[in-house]
Amino acid sequence: MTNHSNDCGVWVANWMIETPFMNDYENNTVVTATKMKLALYLCQSTNNVLLNELVSKAANYWDVQQKKRKALVKV
Repeated sequence: MTNHSNDCGVWVANWMIETPFMNDYENNTVVTATKMKLALYLCQSTNNVLLNELVSKAANYWDVQQKKRKALVKV
């Protein structure tokens, strides 16, 4: 991130990570699904220069997890 950037992605990421550690967390009404939607929106943005790498790594991770799940089930 460059200085004077209008990108709020870093701020949002910090907010998502730090929310459970805040003193008033019990009074916080942010739903986990809302945080996930924000994360996905930031990741899938056309401004994300790492989008193709991110999608590739996510697909590879999904394939590995699917193979592990199939290995647990014997037909």
